Amino acid sequence: MDIETRLLELAGQGMACSQMLMIMALEEARIECPQAVRTVSGLCGGLGYCGRECGALTGGCAVLGFFAGKGTPEEEPELDFLTILREYVDWFIDKYGKEDKTCSCQTILGGDFDRAATVCLPLVAACYEKLMELLSDYEIPLSDPYC
Repeated sequence: MDIETRLLELAGQGMACSQMLMIMALEEARIECPQAVRTVSGLCGGLGYCGRECGALTGGCAVLGFFAGKGTPEEEPELDFLTILREYVDWFIDKYGKEDKTCSCQTILGGDFDRAATVCLPLVAACYEKLMELLSDYEIPLSDPYC
């Protein structure tokens, strides 16, 4: 199934941007972890549906944290974790940020949340592709022994 078809399916199930990114990354890794999907649901719609920072930006950071971040006191994050995060954030700001580097749902959608399907789904698809590219480029394994 291609990315766009999967995103439409997830949207039809009531999933939003950050959840879509996490679900698709977990599917890529063959991991079932509804806890991770629930966790990122608070990022949807711009931090709790407030129209603030885009959930594809914050949710993408959460996906990177899931696979490369520190999760227990004994663990260490991947060596390149902060570099990967910064690369994703910089890419997102360059691609979707406004002149003042604003990346809120409100500004990306031009204040019209009825445009979410036509604006957000292509944006989430591009974010998913970028996340998979970064994880591959930095040789971050798509695995988690705790889920």
